[in-house]
Amino acid sequence: MVHSSFFQDPLLDQIFMTDPEIIEKIISFAELKKTETVLEIGAGKGDLTEVIAGRCRKVIAIEIDERLRGLLEERFRGKNVRIVWGNALNILKTGRLHYDKIVANPPYAICEPLIKALFGQRFSSAVLTLPWRFVERITSNPEEPRFSKLSVFTRAFFRTEILLRVERDAWHPRPDTASFVVRLTPKKPAGMAELVLREMALQEDKKLRNALREAFVKHMKKTKRQASGALEHLGLPSRMLDRKISQFSCDDVMKVAGRFANEKKV
Repeated sequence: MVHSSFFQDPLLDQIFMTDPEIIEKIISFAELKKTETVLEIGAGKGDLTEVIAGRCRKVIAIEIDERLRGLLEERFRGKNVRIVWGNALNILKTGRLHYDKIVANPPYAICEPLIKALFGQRFSSAVLTLPWRFVERITSNPEEPRFSKLSVFTRAFFRTEILLRVERDAWHPRPDTASFVVRLTPKKPAGMAELVLREMALQEDKKLRNALREAFVKHMKKTKRQASGALEHLGLPSRMLDRKISQFSCDDVMKVAGRFANEKKV
């Protein structure tokens, strides 16, 4: 048996959910079907993995901590579980995994890049356990203090439901914060403003000019030349168009989206 302190590595953010009742509730929220493939991000010691496996066709479980290899491979040998070793963020970027739903207690340290990595991914729902401060960020309304650019982008892609509060005693070792189980359901964009927000989120490392040009071409059926002309008519200053979206404030993002508030997808 491996001593539990072996897994308490702050660099890997390893904490494990030990409350079987909470695990069962998470599974019930996911509404799994026997025909579905489920992605789990952060398999840990496999307690959640095992319950998921009993309710679906296949589990693809991503785990970065090589120290868990022996434990997980022994536990799931011959079962409907595929363990993928590596960094979940890098693996998601490849687009090579195909799954119907996501069920996970992901490492708290990767919450923001994980949500961003899910933008544009194809799945029917994701049930995730996340720290409550982060949940506040992705669910805040404009009038609330934690409303941010991430709030805007998340809302453009998902309908977010807060399902359950998880206290610190449900984990080992005990984290510093309570958590919430949330469900993200991909939604159809309401109009051109949300389509523009999606392009901005997906191209956050690029200039606004490039993201808007892509939005015009993809969603308004314009040629590249027409898209360049349409950019000029938006009335946005060149200094904004030539800045990377990653440098934008929440107000900047809302200002850009506001230019498309009355536009519908063609």
